[in-house]
Amino acid sequence: MNHTPSQALVASRLYDQARLGPGGTWACDLATENLTWTDGVYDLFGLTRGSTLKRSMSLDVYQSQSRSEMDRRRADAIRTGKGFSLDCQLRTGGSSRWMRLQVGVTYDQGRPVRIFGSKQDITAEKKMWDGLVTLVGSDPLTGLANRRAFEEAARELSRHADGSHGFALVVLTVDEFDAIRSLYDHAGALECLRCIGERLARLFPDAVLVSRIGGCEFALLLRVPGGHTALATMLKGAHRLLARPVPRDRQPIAIGISVGAAFLKSAHQHEPKKLFAEADSALYVAKAAGANRVRVFDGMVAKPIAQSQLQQAAGLRAS
Repeated sequence: MNHTPSQALVASRLYDQARLGPGGTWACDLATENLTWTDGVYDLFGLTRGSTLKRSMSLDVYQSQSRSEMDRRRADAIRTGKGFSLDCQLRTGGSSRWMRLQVGVTYDQGRPVRIFGSKQDITAEKKMWDGLVTLVGSDPLTGLANRRAFEEAARELSRHADGSHGFALVVLTVDEFDAIRSLYDHAGALECLRCIGERLARLFPDAVLVSRIGGCEFALLLRVPGGHTALATMLKGAHRLLARPVPRDRQPIAIGISVGAAFLKSAHQHEPKKLFAEADSALYVAKAAGANRVRVFDGMVAKPIAQSQLQQAAGLRAS
């Protein structure tokens, strides 16, 4: 899709703001645990510039999962001499911020004596992708349609709803996405989103539209002439493939995917938002039932499909 010059300019500014986030350099003497920070790091951690530093003071600012992962990576770096980069979540002044930690190791006569690196505020970068998604018709991360394009398509489809087309709206989300981002850093989280986008495009080649509608949420418009059971069967089969671990260099990333769906009905012609509300309610039921599962809206509630019905539907398709 061609972007207008104004969109490209705004996207460029968003990127520059994210890339130039505040921060600074730091060092830690391993024998004494004494820290040395530049002013930007003090600011990032919400501490008075030039104040006496203790490692425990900085550790208290880390969100628990980020702290655990940082401690593990730090120990590995000291043991192996290999540096690392990690995106960590901080909590300062009652608000949440994101920091990119860069770590290197200095040796003296074969022994690690110092670790050092940089700490950069990347909170703006975390918001950058969502900002870009609102600017263009396609999501820059996955290449799928963005939320605006998806909502326009859904509204247009709703205008022609007469109850006989067999269209369905499917919404899905990555379970515990913040935990994935904390454990595997921002790059790992983005890899999950890219992989899910690729899987959706591959699993639903005949979809009217496949979209990333923001953050860790995706949506599909599907043509499903077979009714409720056929849709549930299709989604459960796709779910097994969607929720497979995401491949990564050292360790695959385990993921869960919660899915909610609703059929387009003639009533949605005058209330297109009701279709989204019904699909969202099915998604909520899927999460409330333990997450990583599929629910289809059926009247007032979203009900699971009995296993016997799924087997019967699969048998009918095979015969």
